[in-house]
Amino acid sequence: MGVAKQETGGGRAGGAAEPGAAARILIVDDQRFDRMRIKRLCGGLDFPTRLAEAESLAALAQQLDEGEFDLILLDYNLPDGDGLRGLQLIRDHARNGNVATVMVTGTDQTDVAIGALRGGCSDYIAKDELSQSTLRRSAFNALQKSALQLGVATQEQKRTEVQSVLRRFTKECAQEIKPMVSDMMRDLRALDRSNPALIEEELAKVDYTFLRLWEFVEDLASFQGSELADGDLSDPPKPTPGLGAGWGGGLG
Repeated sequence: MGVAKQETGGGRAGGAAEPGAAARILIVDDQRFDRMRIKRLCGGLDFPTRLAEAESLAALAQQLDEGEFDLILLDYNLPDGDGLRGLQLIRDHARNGNVATVMVTGTDQTDVAIGALRGGCSDYIAKDELSQSTLRRSAFNALQKSALQLGVATQEQKRTEVQSVLRRFTKECAQEIKPMVSDMMRDLRALDRSNPALIEEELAKVDYTFLRLWEFVEDLASFQGSELADGDLSDPPKPTPGLGAGWGGGLG
């Protein structure tokens, strides 16, 4: 289960990897000649690469556990299984489950290619058609699809997290506001109307509290959920501390 690693040069590819970083490519093929051929073709890609090899599904599983990859070139015919089984190993892997994958098939294996695409493969190449241009095209297509899928998944996860935070935030706001409004209504009903000076003083406190409450609701109305996306979602905003403190929690 020997593993060979090699770095190749090249220019930058748009969006293939981080600027200045080499794309990590795993070549899975049981034939040493074919692995050497693919390595040579990878050396002609328009971006720097780091190459690793695996000659079987067992070696693939080991590589997935030990490294992290941007692209996997997966041969269909392997000694301990087929490429579709290898694709399943990749998709089920916690760290490399979303890696761009290209299936390398035989000339008359159209059904295999269709099954690979349905199973989440980014692209496929017939081994007899493998060349510098076909590898470059498939590598670019696979890396772009993978980046797009990752971006969509990240945005969906962020949207879900923001919704969860807003639900917690709304619940906390309600818990803060409801007791205060209830107390004000109770105290207004119990207000001693026989003392005009006291009434004026207490109504001024109530008026101040309602003003604070109005400002708080205005803040909620103008709040942009996108602000959460740029912040720490584990620390959601809190209701205004001390809301209504100006009236002392009661009248009289």
